[in-house]
Amino acid sequence: MRGFELGGGEITIFPLAFESLGVRGMSMLVKTDDVGILVDPGSALGPRFNLSPHEIEYTALAESKRRILSAARRASIVTISHYHFDHYTPHFHDWQWLWSSPEFAEKIYSGKQVLVKDIYENVSVAQRKRGYLFLKKTADIAEVRPADRGIFRFGGTVLRFSKPVPHGDARQGYVLMLTVRTRRSSVMHAPDVQGPMDRDTLNIILREKPDLLIIGGPPAYLCGFKIENEKLEAARTNMMQLCRRVSTVVVDHHLLRSTDYVGFLSPLIEEAKAKGNRVCTASELIGLEPHLLEAHRRDLHQQKPVPKEWYKKLREAAPTEFTFSRGREFP
Repeated sequence: MRGFELGGGEITIFPLAFESLGVRGMSMLVKTDDVGILVDPGSALGPRFNLSPHEIEYTALAESKRRILSAARRASIVTISHYHFDHYTPHFHDWQWLWSSPEFAEKIYSGKQVLVKDIYENVSVAQRKRGYLFLKKTADIAEVRPADRGIFRFGGTVLRFSKPVPHGDARQGYVLMLTVRTRRSSVMHAPDVQGPMDRDTLNIILREKPDLLIIGGPPAYLCGFKIENEKLEAARTNMMQLCRRVSTVVVDHHLLRSTDYVGFLSPLIEEAKAKGNRVCTASELIGLEPHLLEAHRRDLHQQKPVPKEWYKKLREAAPTEFTFSRGREFP
């Protein structure tokens, strides 16, 4: 895994699953001298263009799961911001979208302290149900604690969770933001705030004054469909403030489900440069070019069609038995 260091190595961030790495998610490992923290240990594929995910997308999903599993071995703390399946790994089998299983979940959470979004406050009905089922299983193998507004100390490392903030807007539910702070450095994880669109969320971020902000950008690909243009403009305005005030802003997730993200970010990148700051994607943070796959799904299917038999074998085989390769070799 490639990492990015803050404060002369006081904090190292390892991106694990992001759209710029080919899958849906905002998972990362944060290492300090005191503790390893696995943040939002999930990754997923999603429906798009009325097309099934391409074989290459499943390869990226497999790689993300391997990174998450490797990171879990280096972490004693796991955090979950909310109960969307691209932000945690559930305890059930799903080979189509999530590559999840009870065995995989146990390897991630067993023996860990798991700090989670409270399922009884500021949570949608769907997420409350998912959270209840997840916590019921996880409580048997790990120490689980609600984290909303919580502060947790591990030696010289402090984890501060925000109050629940809107998932873009309150209609989509609520999420927790996390700041990891050491003596000289801080990184903030702001998943699915979509910009942020919400002004109060912006103010919380600015008050934290992170050295590095990793934030979920707005779903510009849904503008005019599920997202009003006014919300998108609010996100852009708020992001402009972040780019002026935060040294490094990593923008990823929903925004990178469209190749148009470049046009959206360009003025923000220029504004950041003018202030001596930086705006980039999660992949660029560690020196890799963005690897957008969902956004290119049409092109992938046109360039290299996937036979129906391939999907049939995928449904029938567990990932532990399944070999992903460009040559389509099956067990």
